[in-house]
Amino acid sequence: MPWLLLLLLPGTVLGTTFTPVTSSSSCTSGSYLDTATFSCVACDATTQDVTPDGYGCQCKAGYIRDFNTTSTTAPNPPCIACTYASDSLRLFCMTCDSTTTGFDTSTRECTCATGGLVETDQAGVTRTYKSCVTCTAGSYLSGGVCLPCNDPLMQASTSTCACNSSYTQVNGATYNDGVCLHTATTTDMQTNYPASTAYTVTYPNVVSAAGTTTSSVTSAVLERWFYEAAVKCTREAGVQWCQMLANMCVLQMYLESSAACAAWISLTAALTTNGFTGWGTGIGFLYFANTGFLDDIDGITTSYSFERTDVPYTDTLDMRLASYAFNGTFLGWHNLTTQLNLCGGEYDRVTKWTGYGHWQLIECDLDINRFVRANDTVFYDPYFVNTDGTLYPMPVIIANYRDSSNSEPMAEYDEYFFQKSYGASARLMRRFFLWDNLSGRVGSTTNSPTVVRMLNTAGILVKTQTQDPNSITPPR
Repeated sequence: MPWLLLLLLPGTVLGTTFTPVTSSSSCTSGSYLDTATFSCVACDATTQDVTPDGYGCQCKAGYIRDFNTTSTTAPNPPCIACTYASDSLRLFCMTCDSTTTGFDTSTRECTCATGGLVETDQAGVTRTYKSCVTCTAGSYLSGGVCLPCNDPLMQASTSTCACNSSYTQVNGATYNDGVCLHTATTTDMQTNYPASTAYTVTYPNVVSAAGTTTSSVTSAVLERWFYEAAVKCTREAGVQWCQMLANMCVLQMYLESSAACAAWISLTAALTTNGFTGWGTGIGFLYFANTGFLDDIDGITTSYSFERTDVPYTDTLDMRLASYAFNGTFLGWHNLTTQLNLCGGEYDRVTKWTGYGHWQLIECDLDINRFVRANDTVFYDPYFVNTDGTLYPMPVIIANYRDSSNSEPMAEYDEYFFQKSYGASARLMRRFFLWDNLSGRVGSTTNSPTVVRMLNTAGILVKTQTQDPNSITPPR
């Protein structure tokens, strides 16, 4: 039995007067907030300015930090004057070379007739002098260095970047963020799918820890990427942009009124590939046109048997997953084995379901915090692999899919994940995720999600054909 030893020591409480702490917003001009004592400290008015964050002092132009001082104010050492200019980090004194118009004593900085000041060489090493240069097309001057504009379709002008003619800057208001998108296509997208609703993700099935329903959020992920993916997919800029748009639709749980899904459907509705409507070359495949193919007796050519003496003998289901990152990057093929089992367990035990005619049920409780900290959402397209190597796209049934009337036409299935009939609004899908820790990010794409979704129930249904018990209809 463990023991706890508690020592009670005599002590004295002294009569001490405490000074209330303050915040940086209450410090007067020229003073910073010392975060060790939470008191305001004045910077030297001649040589220093308050740092932009309000938590220290920085040297003014023409001054550098004196690290040789014996001052006790180590976090904010005093500044000493240069003969001429100082570098942008206030570490070195610099001169003004012949490309400048000289040294301005009032600003304590070198000046240029045209262009801007640079203080490093092409390798990024700080020089002993400043020069005047005009940054090349597609770059801008920042901190004494020419930096590339954020988008290759931007051109620099007076230290800022602007999109070329026929392109519009989206997702950023300054030269170092945002992208350039085709103006006419962007205008169409913004008209058809206004930002006021395009970024909204609704969670009708999510409940907070306090027991209240979280209805919707403005997703930073959609805010950052929707228009770029939709425009670039429309402009055929690359298959990854269409895959990214598809992933946004999946994050919307295939809600056809959402901007991502509506844009996807408009791009793919008239396309057909491999006999499936809505499947476009270089675009992808999300929705099956109808449920009639579930009784297809020709697509799955593999024959199964329980008798090892049968030739050919096959008793294992072979299924593959095409996996995609959120940005549309194809991550490769993976055999479908344990991915749907978030419970874990011994490999041989949890993969028994892949045997023909096997029924297996695995249940567990999951810690949702695991998915908050997990890797970013990965998206999967399942395929059945015939013995001849051909691939058959497997339908995905999203049980809590909601149609335009907010009903759930796919929710009525039995304990074997079998649904006898489907209504007119029923939809079979192609892509799924195991958890979603992307769509619920608010404010910034790097923030932790305010809402997390994870797979609650998953199953594979395999039906034998009525006229041939060794053959199956498309698994789902």
